[in-house]
Amino acid sequence: MKLNSAKTNRPGNRAKQGFTLIEMIGVLAVIAILAAVLIPKVFEAINNSRINNGAMTYNTVKTALADHYAKFGGIPIDGTANPPAAMALPVEQFDTTLLKEAFLDKPFSVKIGDGTSDATHARVRLFNISALTTASVVDGTSDTGYSLSGSSTANEITGSVCAEAVITGVNASDAKDLNDRLDGPALGSAVGTADIKGRVKFDAFVAGVTTVYIYLTHR
Repeated sequence: MKLNSAKTNRPGNRAKQGFTLIEMIGVLAVIAILAAVLIPKVFEAINNSRINNGAMTYNTVKTALADHYAKFGGIPIDGTANPPAAMALPVEQFDTTLLKEAFLDKPFSVKIGDGTSDATHARVRLFNISALTTASVVDGTSDTGYSLSGSSTANEITGSVCAEAVITGVNASDAKDLNDRLDGPALGSAVGTADIKGRVKFDAFVAGVTTVYIYLTHR
């Protein structure tokens, strides 16, 4: 009796086949669609994280200033001196004082801007507002006060000292996003233009960047 040893017709022994060209094109098309949808979301999430870092750091510094004031009864005071000593205005790196007093864990630094923290870049600054009046015109620089309500260009803070956060080298989109996060879009301006309304202010952009000043408190 002749036995048939051919096994090619058995399903379990059928040769395995690769993807067809049409299947590969379909897979690549799905990958391309997912990439087109997800990649912008990834960049948006990264940018939101940077703006959130700026807003959270701002709130941390505000809390540190409040604790400093509660302990020493004033703002331009070096609590590390014995006894605590008054500081001459302006003070360009008051965040280092708050650090030494253990009210901050590190010097003021955020993930937007040029990434530099020193006496002329990112810092917490104190300046004298005694000479300012409500008639003083606010601009997007330091030492001109703040129009906190945004109802006019006139200064609205009075007293002897103002504390502000300074961030240098900020691009137009980051300046706009940080303003919208802290002040809301109603107190903002168009992307790439100066803004002097609310707590966040900045002047015109030079080479695509500007210095952002953020009101913290005044006494």
